[in-house]
Amino acid sequence: MADISAYVNSLQGPVPETTIQGDVNAGKASYAVCVSCHGPNGEGNKDLNAPKLSGMQDWYIVRQLQYFKKGIRGSDPKDTYGMQMAPMAMTLPDDKAIENVATYISTFK
Repeated sequence: MADISAYVNSLQGPVPETTIQGDVNAGKASYAVCVSCHGPNGEGNKDLNAPKLSGMQDWYIVRQLQYFKKGIRGSDPKDTYGMQMAPMAMTLPDDKAIENVATYISTFK
């Protein structure tokens, strides 16, 4: 069983299609806020319940960050982790900054 689990974990999914054209360097600077929870390569942190970002579609990252900024996500007091994420999304001043950070995250392998 352990061999099967190791094999499945070693499989690579499809490479996400790039749909957002942001500034990678600006996104890298903005990602500095994200590193402590999501890791330097977007690997995530199970102990913090911070999901893996590498391999996610760029459009999905943009949408979720917009939802956090609008209060659609992270506003329910029962959602402890979402409430921690919402102020982090607020550090991105506008949609361009969100697109930039999503573009940077899409460079993670």
